[in-house]
Order: sequence, then structure tokens, then C-alpha cells
Amino acid sequence: MSLAFGILGFLNYGPMSGYDLVKSFESSLQFFWHAQSSHIYLELKKLENKGYISGETVIQSDRPNKKVFSITETGKRAFMDWLAQGAGEDATQFKSAFLMKIFFGGNMPPDQSAEMLRRFKTDCEAYLEKMDAAPESIKYYGSNKEIYQIMYWQFTVEFGHCFIQTCIEWAERCIQKLETLNGQTEKEE
Repeated sequence: MSLAFGILGFLNYGPMSGYDLVKSFESSLQFFWHAQSSHIYLELKKLENKGYISGETVIQSDRPNKKVFSITETGKRAFMDWLAQGAGEDATQFKSAFLMKIFFGGNMPPDQSAEMLRRFKTDCEAYLEKMDAAPESIKYYGSNKEIYQIMYWQFTVEFGHCFIQTCIEWAERCIQKLETLNGQTEKEE
């Protein structure tokens, strides 16, 4: 249901098409809430059926027609109730297939585990570079928002940056330990 509230949150800022919502998720929430475009469009239908949003077809001459969605009063109430509930889920609980592989990594040679961690570190570094675009994105989308609203966006960017930086540092420590372990194993042979 959180995807629905993410959509309602964006529409609470103003009307958007499905395409606009997909781009908004990609440019802002992707770090902590990945949403495929097909899921967003499916959720839009559900929200419209519940009366939380309404859609209006916009006729375009140079492009295909598009449907622009707006949040309804019922949708605003549901969204505000959801916000007021607080965390709801345990914020310390998350699923990671990667960490499960690390947990069971003792079943493969240390150099193979180290290589997996190197790829993870490289992916994190690339993601950190992508996050460099976040301030520009906040500036673009926040141009007609209140300063206090933008501040909350910045909170999540700061969290993301700190989280990814911590992942990089953790991976470096793990790689170093595995390389040390691998060196000791080679000496014993």
C-alpha cells in the first residue's frame, strides 16, 4: 500500500500524468522506494477506483493524449491519515538478497566473495555519483514548493548519501579482511 501513498504524496503537490509520476519516483524516491512504471499505472487505476484520485484526459495535437491525475479530498484525507500514523512498519527491517548471499558466503572461496563485494562497492560508488544530481532535481521540482517541504526531500537525500557511503566503507573493510584471510590461506598451503 506504500506505493499508493507515494503516488498520493506526489499528487498532493499538484496534478501529474502517469509519466510524470514515473519520472518523479526515479528522480527522488528510487533510493528507498523502487517502483516500476507498470506498478505505478496499475496503482493509479486502483486509486481512481477508490475515489482517491481523479483523472482527466488532456488532448494533445503534437503527442498522444495523456491522462493527468489529481488527488481528491478523500485521497488527501487518506494520505494525511497515513502520514500521521508514523513509521507503521519497523524502519529497521528490510530485505536484501545481497546480504543473504554475504551471510552464506562462507560456502565459497574468499576471493570469490571479495569479488562480489568489489562489484557491490563499484555499484555503490556509481549510485553515489547518480545521487549528485539530487540537489538539481530538488531545485527543479521544488521551485514552487515551500522551503520546509524541500527540507524533507533533502533529509532523504542526506540519508541516502550517508547510507551508500557507509556501504562503501563496509565493503572496503570486508574486502580487506577477505584478502588478509586469503593471504593466510595461501601461506598455509
